[in-house]
Amino acid sequence: MNNSTVNILDLPDEILLNIFKTLNNMDLLYSLFGINKRLDNMVCDINLTRSINLMMLPSNRAIDWRTSTIRDRIFMQLLPRIHNNVECFTVQGCFFLRVLLAGNYPNLHESPFIHTSFLHQITDLAVRISDKITNESMETLLIGIYKNIFTILTNLKYLDLNVNDTYAFGKSLLKGLPSNICCSSSIVHLRIKMNNFEDFLSLMDGRLSQLHTFIIDLDYIYDTCYAALRFNRRRFNMRYLSSSVLNIAKTLRRLKCFSLYVYHSTAEFDSHIVPVLRRMSNLEQLTLSLRIRERTSFIDGTHLHNYILNSMPHLHSFFFDIVTERVRFDQHLRPSPGDILSIFTERGYNANCYVNYDHHDLGRCHVYSLPFNMERIRPITGSFPGGRFMNIRVLHMFDIVQSFEHEFFAQISLSFPVLNHLTLSNTISKNVTPLQQILKPENASSIIEFSHLVELGCFDVHIDYVEQFLSNLNTRLPCLSKLHVKYEHLVTVTENFTRNATRINCAKLKHIDFVYNVKIMRSKNFYLYFPLLHHHKSHYS
Repeated sequence: MNNSTVNILDLPDEILLNIFKTLNNMDLLYSLFGINKRLDNMVCDINLTRSINLMMLPSNRAIDWRTSTIRDRIFMQLLPRIHNNVECFTVQGCFFLRVLLAGNYPNLHESPFIHTSFLHQITDLAVRISDKITNESMETLLIGIYKNIFTILTNLKYLDLNVNDTYAFGKSLLKGLPSNICCSSSIVHLRIKMNNFEDFLSLMDGRLSQLHTFIIDLDYIYDTCYAALRFNRRRFNMRYLSSSVLNIAKTLRRLKCFSLYVYHSTAEFDSHIVPVLRRMSNLEQLTLSLRIRERTSFIDGTHLHNYILNSMPHLHSFFFDIVTERVRFDQHLRPSPGDILSIFTERGYNANCYVNYDHHDLGRCHVYSLPFNMERIRPITGSFPGGRFMNIRVLHMFDIVQSFEHEFFAQISLSFPVLNHLTLSNTISKNVTPLQQILKPENASSIIEFSHLVELGCFDVHIDYVEQFLSNLNTRLPCLSKLHVKYEHLVTVTENFTRNATRINCAKLKHIDFVYNVKIMRSKNFYLYFPLLHHHKSHYS
């Protein structure tokens, strides 16, 4: 039998195209464009070049001749040839000018960058800002981006401004932007993170009359204009809100889906949020995630139904995650979780809740809809009843009344199976010390594992919880790479960086942020104990 070798160029065009369609189009362009005329024609086929993603292209800082040759081939030969095919473009900011100079892109409809030659063509825009905004100049730049998008892009229908939600803006983002200069009136879908309620009202003044879906994250709900007028707060509040609510009717007329997340607690639920929600009469889906304070009672099913949902005859989906906190009750009149849940059940809502009362008779109620489909959940306490939360990756646990025991952490690991960032706040020592837990006969089978946990914050905790998580006799953390902890706690629990029981969970740490600025003795044991740690001053302060 004769052996034969088939070269890729021996295959017919139809077979090659079918093969190419299964591969990453940019890998094809990087590797095959420029070899010969036949392959050039094939890899530049319109079906392979409608969407171009240059995010993996080596940046301008890479100056070796190989990467420079690749860049020149892309911008000087490839893009001028395929620019008529491109409908969607993703590119690093450093290549912005070269992309613009390479072609006209007459069919471009989606792009993460802006240029006047094709602004009117962009209907879908998604902005991802995952980096932390750490100073005022970065915030000012972001404010400029927000304003330019709303004033320059004239034909937007889908706008997703996804900003790192760990940062709280220090100022209003749209303050001083009159409605008559906002040209993005065609927006149908809007997702945006903003500073406060004033920003929200700025968008709801009639400029977005086509809005169908509105997803908004706010840092605060308060009015900057009346914050200084607390002496006459109620009178000013009613006058200001009445005029604002009347102005938003045009925007809310077409709104079908609304989602509101407010990071900080608010005392303005009844005065600010409720009047706006009652105007959303055509709403079909509502999502609320709130922390509410300064009320005389917990938010329950009756209150939500009577004051909000009763005004939404078309509503078919209601998702909520609501905490009411610092509500004072007489010791003999405290509502139980059963009391609150029964009201939701009577109204036809599937929900769960738990209630805490501190030593000053102040109550906290956390109620949430089931199944829980949000990506964030409000901070939980030791009374949390468990469940399955398949989308939650970031969790804050705190308590000022009761300790967190080993069994509770076991429940948390099962309830949040994809958790990758956990923050603890609890200064109450455990009832069963970590040493007692280790000595239990059944301990070997009760070791907890957080399979996906990457970051652990022990900011304000009793040392028992540092022991709970760092000792592999209690907990396994196979992916832990970042730790926030008190230096003295870490020294004690690791026995001055020599203890074997904590070595495994510490072995993959790449960053350690100490809670207080302390002088650190970086001994030989310290370096050996954290072999992957980036030995830089900023990681130890």
